[in-house]
Amino acid sequence: MHERDNNTRKEHATPKRVNGKRVVWPIIENNVKILQIYNKGLEYAILSDNYELCHPLVWCKDFLHDVVHSSLTGKNFEIYRLKYNPSINPKACIKETRILVANARDNRMHKKIDGCLDFINQIEDRIGIPRSKVRKCLNPCLNYHENNVFIFQGNKRWIFSPPMLSLYTLLIRVGFAHKIGKDYNSTIQDLKSGNIKPYQSKDTRWITEVEPALEKIIRVGDKKIFYKDINLNYPSSMIVDTMHNRMGIIGYAHDMVAKVTGNPVIMPYWHMLT
Repeated sequence: MHERDNNTRKEHATPKRVNGKRVVWPIIENNVKILQIYNKGLEYAILSDNYELCHPLVWCKDFLHDVVHSSLTGKNFEIYRLKYNPSINPKACIKETRILVANARDNRMHKKIDGCLDFINQIEDRIGIPRSKVRKCLNPCLNYHENNVFIFQGNKRWIFSPPMLSLYTLLIRVGFAHKIGKDYNSTIQDLKSGNIKPYQSKDTRWITEVEPALEKIIRVGDKKIFYKDINLNYPSSMIVDTMHNRMGIIGYAHDMVAKVTGNPVIMPYWHMLT
């Protein structure tokens, strides 16, 4: 992978944990089953300015940029049975990136957090993004406990465009297979070669597909690739189906190929630089 000057890297500094935090859990509608490609593993939720979950925990991370889009545009949506109304539900925090992650089936999740954060911090150093931190959730809801619910707090650049938010949530999941102190790219290559087992079965496929996009973001920089106005990165005219299915990091990687082959892309501005 292309890398920035190694002199700018903070060599394997200890990942930063901060004090735990209580969150406000949403009221879940009974008998509403959100349609998702996963039914187990890592779950996500966007948090508000007041550390409220903006929506129920979801395994499919694409719902997160749907919620951010709706928070910015003020338009409610329903997709795959997830309903969100920014007039009723808490709006996503956009002054920084706040992602709650949980896995009810992983009682050793807390032992993997430092490795995951090291993985993300190394990539942040390469891009030039201030380092993320992790907080333990102090009031996990039913079926969870303090060892498997955490809050990732990152710079607002991670939430400033759908591909960056999608990449961040993918890196969190991939990072749970990383060992602290190891080079992040070695972890990626070991996943691709099968030398280490991914945290979730499809992660090897996803990180392989998005690797060219990650390389480009590291090489060019997110601030040069995406609009400086967050509202332009989440167009108000875009329908939720396109936002959900085409605007994540995999969609961005696929559009990189489309651009090279002369085919149309969803957001031409994002592909002006190569």
